[in-house]
Amino acid sequence: MPRDLPENLRLLCSYHHSIADVCRKLGVNRSQFNRYLNGQTLPSLRLMRKMCDFFGIEEAELLMPHGQFKELIRLKPQGVGIEIDRNIIMSEAEKVIQTSRSKLDAYAGYYFCYYNSMSNPGKTLKGFTKIYRTPFSMNIKTIELIGKLGHDGFTCKYEGACFTLGDRLFITAMETLTYNEAIQIILYPSYTNRIRYLSGIMSGVAAHASRPPTATQIVLQFLGTNVDIRKSLKLCGLFASGDDQIPDDVRRMISGDLREGTHLLEAAPM
Repeated sequence: MPRDLPENLRLLCSYHHSIADVCRKLGVNRSQFNRYLNGQTLPSLRLMRKMCDFFGIEEAELLMPHGQFKELIRLKPQGVGIEIDRNIIMSEAEKVIQTSRSKLDAYAGYYFCYYNSMSNPGKTLKGFTKIYRTPFSMNIKTIELIGKLGHDGFTCKYEGACFTLGDRLFITAMETLTYNEAIQIILYPSYTNRIRYLSGIMSGVAAHASRPPTATQIVLQFLGTNVDIRKSLKLCGLFASGDDQIPDDVRRMISGDLREGTHLLEAAPM
């Protein structure tokens, strides 16, 4: 047992309103956390990393002799406070993502995703999406094939996490080939046992020189949990809005109509 760990933890906790507040934000049982503070047991490696992220320090710093650690904290008290506030968001987000997994199991599988192209106005982009469970979260991957490769065509790949807040599905993903865009999707849940479509709103950045922030309606069409991936990808691409590749129901749900009497763009009701 590193003999200085309990004292160092107590010092870090002193920057917060209470130990109970720290436990709540970390998602740790209070009695178990007291055992760490009293030197009765060590936190797991995973919890150690989580605590360090929360407090804004390195693992090696947390295990330093208390005199050195106290001096380290004393020399930059404002910096530590800033790190604590910043990592609250990370801590809360991790809890939301983990607790959402069981609620999202029914949505695992493959989808076609449709939305009005942000970079090619008047066109509809049809991509291929997978929602899948990991030990830590419910993740999403999307591939978009635009044009023919080698003929001014290109591919976009998005990876991210799915979670629930209230009765809505949220997806946050990053474009992983260029790392120049993140997207946010909010979807209505499925109100039936058999998922067909998920309707929502997506925000992102158009691939223009000015890179304007943009939002559009989006629809995910459930394909199943076992599909021919190669065949499905061949059906993806950029299409005219009236193309047969765009189902009539989807075309209606991404029509782009504003709520009457407002300037608000809303997801089409299912």
